[in-house]
Amino acid sequence: MWLKRSWHLLLICPFVIVLSLYVFLLGANYYYARRAAHVLQRIREMKIDNSGIAELKTLGSEHGLVYIGGDAKDCANAGPDTDCLCMVSPNNEWMRSLFRSPTVSRLGEYVGLRAWLAVGDVEIQNGQVVGKVYGLQFYDSRPYPKTEVAAWDQRKIELTPCEYYPVKLHSGYGFVNATNVPSFSVFVSEDASEENRQHAFQFDLRCLAAWHKCERFSEIVPSAWADYEADGEWWKTHRDTTPWQVGTKCPD
Repeated sequence: MWLKRSWHLLLICPFVIVLSLYVFLLGANYYYARRAAHVLQRIREMKIDNSGIAELKTLGSEHGLVYIGGDAKDCANAGPDTDCLCMVSPNNEWMRSLFRSPTVSRLGEYVGLRAWLAVGDVEIQNGQVVGKVYGLQFYDSRPYPKTEVAAWDQRKIELTPCEYYPVKLHSGYGFVNATNVPSFSVFVSEDASEENRQHAFQFDLRCLAAWHKCERFSEIVPSAWADYEADGEWWKTHRDTTPWQVGTKCPD
């Protein structure tokens, strides 16, 4: 009788261990998704000035987050050709490392677990903060992102009508949809309307902990993607007449 019970325990133990590990990973993923939402909210509220560097550093000291980069003094003294990294992300690198195995990555897709990275960052030029960004990347077993989306808030938008013609339709609000990789970027500046600014940073972070995987941009940034598609419809009936050649200055 005792031997029979022992065999039952030996058969049940592996199942209990696997189930416990799965529940732990689900809980950890949900926790880090909440941390990613917290970073998004702080990036939305952050002012575009050098105080943002110290704010990111303070944010990165909170539980479940990590700061990567220098301090305000280091970035202020950085030369024009020197990169100064200042970013905050959920401290879930250990989870991403689990999914570098192709087998584990495929299994994770079936049970609502996947590798992702959420980052809040500031854009620095000549020692001055000139923008802020929030980005999401989804991974499989490969070392580079499978899907990435970013929202940029800059003092002066980098997109010109030569690069994105519909920016003439809504000043300070534009998009870049890469064709060679699944990457979508949203840009806003001080000229953008309040509605467009809200749309740019309206991420649906339920994708991070959802049972189904989110691979379409319309699922991750639904409002910005809808605006981008509306621009595409407008573009079809408004011919781009901007005289411009690559390598020359875009005419005003």
